[in-house]
Amino acid sequence: MKMFGYGFKRFPAVLGAVLAAMAVLGVGMNAATAAEADRLKGLVEPLKADKPFTLGVTLVHLQDDFWKGIAYGIQDEAKRSGVNVLQVSVAGAYGNVREQFAQLESLKARGADYVVVGAASFDGYDAMFKNLREGGTKVLAAGIPVNSPNVAFGVGQDEGAIGIALAKALCAVKPNSTTLPIPGPAGAEWARLRFEAFQGEAKKCPGMTVKPGAFGGSLDLAYGMSQASDLLLRDPGADFIYTPVISLGMGAVQAVRQQRKNVKVVSSAIVREAIPLVKDGRMLAVASEPGILMGRLIVQYAIRDREGKPMPNMVKDGSLKYPHLLTPPVVITPENVSKYAFDEYDIPPKGWNITSSQ
Repeated sequence: MKMFGYGFKRFPAVLGAVLAAMAVLGVGMNAATAAEADRLKGLVEPLKADKPFTLGVTLVHLQDDFWKGIAYGIQDEAKRSGVNVLQVSVAGAYGNVREQFAQLESLKARGADYVVVGAASFDGYDAMFKNLREGGTKVLAAGIPVNSPNVAFGVGQDEGAIGIALAKALCAVKPNSTTLPIPGPAGAEWARLRFEAFQGEAKKCPGMTVKPGAFGGSLDLAYGMSQASDLLLRDPGADFIYTPVISLGMGAVQAVRQQRKNVKVVSSAIVREAIPLVKDGRMLAVASEPGILMGRLIVQYAIRDREGKPMPNMVKDGSLKYPHLLTPPVVITPENVSKYAFDEYDIPPKGWNITSSQ
């Protein structure tokens, strides 16, 4: 794994630390405290701020439940914990760096103690973040990595571990198989990390072939459908389709259905519409991306940073230029889909939107 990307090789060590922390936190808790810790998956003990402070938020978009979940998790946890959220802004799309710069300048002018950034690009933010830090505003990275040492800390997920988990799911079902990939948009670091890890793990599975795939295109359902249709026409004997995100995955499922193929799809991030597709087996595996959990953890670790308290499970190991916490992936399959707490960790309440919440 290249420098500044999430290093998937160290995931077992991180997961071990997480599980150990969960065991420690579960000892001696009363029922109320245990329930509060559960909303944080035991990764950190919940705190309330000794003194109020302010968070400003700018996210790449709010077009899916992952980013909506982060926004909801931040706002709900802030209300519980005595933290003031000034505003939640959106850049609109990946690549909209200038829009995000203007939002960051606005939040700085309003006196934000921290700004939470779901960056529209991996590169290009360092000078802006340095300016914020020198002006007394700390930068927190949310959801995906960003290439700057001027980030105080980040909360995200191990992108490589997601790719590995999806490849393992396919290998467990049919090792001697052919997978058609839709790698994701060009320039999106998270998509690159997932696909490279997926390919690397697939090579360890005897007989598993992953066809070449080119980065590019959009993240919407229509693009996933058109790409999957083309791939299936070129390779009608394929067994699986890989996509890095659920919108592309659901489009691929539609293409498979139209062509009446017995091809299963794997993807990442849960939305309500995908749950029936997992239950009936059309989606063989979907990696959970617990945006709500990440939003809550950002607030809780901001409190700890503000008050100089311990930052358990936060690591700095060279894979990123700043300390970070990675939420461990959970792979949703037809076997466990009915047991997973989607509403607690992944999917915001029905009807919730950022406009009504502000």
